[in-house]
Amino acid sequence: MDYSKYKRWVLGCISILLLSFPAAQLLAKKGPPPQLSDVRVLIDISGSMKKNDPQNLRRPALRLLVGLMPGGSRAGVWTFGQYVNMPVTLGYVNEVWKDHARGQAEQIHSRGLFTDIEAVLNRATKDWVGEPSRFRRDVILLTDGMVDLSKDTEKNTASRKRILSNILPRLKKLGARIHTIALSERADHDLMKELSSATNGWYEQVDSADRLQRVFLRIFEKVSKPDTVPLKDNAFRIDDRIKEATLLIFKSKGSSKPTKVISPSGKVFDIHNAPKSISWHQDEGYDLLTISRPERGEWRIQAEVDPDNRVMVVTDLRMHTTDLASQVSVGERLPFIIQFSDHGKKITRADFLKVVEIKSEHKIGDIYSEPRPIRDDGKSGDKEALDGTFSAIVGEGLKPGRSELLIVAEGKTFVRERRQAFEVMLPVKLNVNKKNQNGKKGVEIVLQPDEKLIKRDSLNPAAWCEAGDGQRAGIILTPDGIGGWRGWVDRSTLTEQQQLRVRITATSQKGNWVELELDPVIIEAVLPPPPVLPVPEKKPVPPKPQKKPEEPKESEDTSGGWMKSALLFAGGNLVIIILGATGYWFYKKRKGDDLVQLLDEDDEVDS
Repeated sequence: MDYSKYKRWVLGCISILLLSFPAAQLLAKKGPPPQLSDVRVLIDISGSMKKNDPQNLRRPALRLLVGLMPGGSRAGVWTFGQYVNMPVTLGYVNEVWKDHARGQAEQIHSRGLFTDIEAVLNRATKDWVGEPSRFRRDVILLTDGMVDLSKDTEKNTASRKRILSNILPRLKKLGARIHTIALSERADHDLMKELSSATNGWYEQVDSADRLQRVFLRIFEKVSKPDTVPLKDNAFRIDDRIKEATLLIFKSKGSSKPTKVISPSGKVFDIHNAPKSISWHQDEGYDLLTISRPERGEWRIQAEVDPDNRVMVVTDLRMHTTDLASQVSVGERLPFIIQFSDHGKKITRADFLKVVEIKSEHKIGDIYSEPRPIRDDGKSGDKEALDGTFSAIVGEGLKPGRSELLIVAEGKTFVRERRQAFEVMLPVKLNVNKKNQNGKKGVEIVLQPDEKLIKRDSLNPAAWCEAGDGQRAGIILTPDGIGGWRGWVDRSTLTEQQQLRVRITATSQKGNWVELELDPVIIEAVLPPPPVLPVPEKKPVPPKPQKKPEEPKESEDTSGGWMKSALLFAGGNLVIIILGATGYWFYKKRKGDDLVQLLDEDDEVDS
């Protein structure tokens, strides 16, 4: 029986169910009134901040967050060191509250003696009771240190335990999210991560206070979920459904060039000559301006292009999307739906839905993926065509790390944008350790699930060794009784280096399907040593006898040998001299005879 087809059919059904369930929850026919935010901002003012935030950039960062908060929300600011203070009273956000909060930001300093995180968490959230109804509950905790309320380390340890055992479960039950910012390497990162991950909050370590404003922006987008329009090459489009537009424009350090805005009708203005319909706040590192009843058409900004610049709008035509968890699993299939409302009522008109084009992109670092369409066509997991619910699966193919999902919807007369930041994490930890078993050399395989991401009992792994030619050998994995799985490989049975491969399926804590193959791990074979051949015994070779020099006979006079040689040499020379002299005498005599004869002939002629 072909189980693979059956498995794909089951997964398809599960995907459709997962897609349809949140669709029913996002918007009813007459969508629920949008939830507003109830935000508690907690800022560390301990003495160590003099080192980690010497320019006190917490002040402009807080003013940025205050300026972005939408009207009607609730917010308050608490500072803490040894004592807890509330410089910005908890209240409803309006222009009066914003002006007061901006002024009170000057009370942020670095003179606190200790860091009492327990006390500030208790005091800032003591009025929260029951389940959240109209307001979403969020805590933003900024600190550069550890739990430090006394010089007695035992008291500090006890306080930290109370935070995890008492405060965290209470806030989790209240539906609150805790977003933590660690402004130092020496901060208690384990505590900050635990507070955030347990409540679906956002955690971030900031190496420099210069980045605080951008971190606050990212957390604000999670807290308030603003409607935005795309900003491309410093240009954006305003439609007639937008009642208000807020522009956030970052400036590089040391930049003195003023920011200017150009309206669709060509009017150019800056902070000095802005019309009364524009509220303009300029601060260290950014400009923040709100335009009431903005002119319809294309607007342009004369400033540096920055990927964190934003255009947030207040509009009757809103885009609603699924809220992704702050942490998702690698290989998790994330059902995602998009709906639109007009004056709070879900839009189901076919003439509207047919012309809306929606695309999704994933951003990792500064790189965007290829845009993918999201449709309301009753196909590919979408439950019903033209029912006002656009459906898709997102998150496929993502690697571990920070990511951002960007959704852009464009119709005939409008364009809307939504961003969601999240962290992609491995749902299981794979350890491969060398271990001997029954005298054999091998490796132990240990798989441990991350219970914050996946349900422990849902983990279903498969493992095998793969040779260079593609041949596979399965590995038996067994549950260890505590949610993990273990296996063992005898390396002496391997004939060459192998790749350990592990594939898992599981269910995420959100109920989504998770399927992935982990990165391969190299396993070295233990090859037997080559056989030792016997070395043949070499027979000793007798040395060759050396020839002895002949000894002179006793009768020979070895001492006079040189005399004989000298006499022979002298005798030979004497013979040569004698022969030469004799030859010379004969030669002279012959010469003389010839001369006499010639003279006789001459004498005869003369007579």
